[in-house]
Amino acid sequence: MQDLKPTVWIGKQGCTQTMIEEIVAQLKKRKMIKVKWLQNTDVDPEAVASQAKARLVEVRGRTMILAEKGKAAPGTTGKATGTAKPRETGMIKRAKK
Repeated sequence: MQDLKPTVWIGKQGCTQTMIEEIVAQLKKRKMIKVKWLQNTDVDPEAVASQAKARLVEVRGRTMILAEKGKAAPGTTGKATGTAKPRETGMIKRAKK
């Protein structure tokens, strides 16, 4: 996942409907995308994933990896993917307090 370049950047306006449409369009082309957002922007990765009808693969700091629903992430086995929670670090943990 580290070699995957961010293709969507969420700016100070937050995650608008236009951003969701762009995420959906890119997921159709790429199957997996990386989304980053600004430090002063509040973004709920789980809400973004549910609005885009995507699977939240991982969250690290202000970066999330989204994949098409029903598609396994590269390098994963055939185990149940829907039971694992995404890794939460950095800003996400502090925002929940």
